[in-house]
Amino acid sequence: MKRMFRVVLAALCVAALFSGCGNVSYAESDQIIISADELANYIGKENTVIVDMQTEEDYLKSHIPGAVNIQLKDITVSLPVENMLAPKGKIAKVLGGAGIDNNTTVVIYDEGKSLNSARLWWSMLVYGHDNIKVVSGGLPAIQAEGLEMTDQVPQITPKEFVVNDRRDQYLVEMKDVLALLDNPDPNVILVDTRSDEEYMEQGKIPGAVMYNYTRNFYKDGTYLDTQATRINYLESGIRPENEIILYCRTSMRAATTFLRLYDAGYRNLKLYDGAFLEWSASGQNPVEMPDGAPVATGNRNNS
Repeated sequence: MKRMFRVVLAALCVAALFSGCGNVSYAESDQIIISADELANYIGKENTVIVDMQTEEDYLKSHIPGAVNIQLKDITVSLPVENMLAPKGKIAKVLGGAGIDNNTTVVIYDEGKSLNSARLWWSMLVYGHDNIKVVSGGLPAIQAEGLEMTDQVPQITPKEFVVNDRRDQYLVEMKDVLALLDNPDPNVILVDTRSDEEYMEQGKIPGAVMYNYTRNFYKDGTYLDTQATRINYLESGIRPENEIILYCRTSMRAATTFLRLYDAGYRNLKLYDGAFLEWSASGQNPVEMPDGAPVATGNRNNS
């Protein structure tokens, strides 16, 4: 009942907001993020693989029947910094080994922070797989729904997952961000999804808009609904027609924000994969501190 009230209220607010903002157009929405109760529809379904992203230890204790285990380390590399997108060969091997091919429907859940599941979704999107669902709220929401759990590990039949060209429209590199600073584009918005505390202590990439990734969730850890998401981002001056570049410390929180925006109809999205960790490690890149004064990272002690 409370959720329905929020949806109705959000719809009314959107209507009021749009009346003063001109036309706002969104792409197809609400196709990826699903609720925990919807997960039941995919358990045991033909040509569907449910992916559990808990640690191996926790996975072996309890998981959805039939779920396979993929972990963050399986889909990332640590060069030049941690949590970088793994090369296509590694991704293809991991997905194929999990029984996933290019025609498989993939349903992902994690321990509840929505970081790992969003990162796997984004990685698969970049490498050309679109038929993916992500469970809102992860394991806590699943447990609250009372779905059956098991400690039985399923038999996996490996398949071939073919990765073609990487979809580079969904990511940028440090050189691209530097080029943007040299030649600012009013249609391009750089969004820092870290906390205000991190900004206060470490600074940010000059000109970035601060938008804490936690604002994408309700208090119970489930994703904010689409209408409320659109309202919040419009109020922050972030519109679907903008080119939006997202980053955090290692692109985990940014990937989560990417997912929420993508499923709310935003398509002109990019992830700065190296994120602030790479940016600050360079020693030469400018950093904007809260007082507005830019300083070179080489003159600061960054964590």
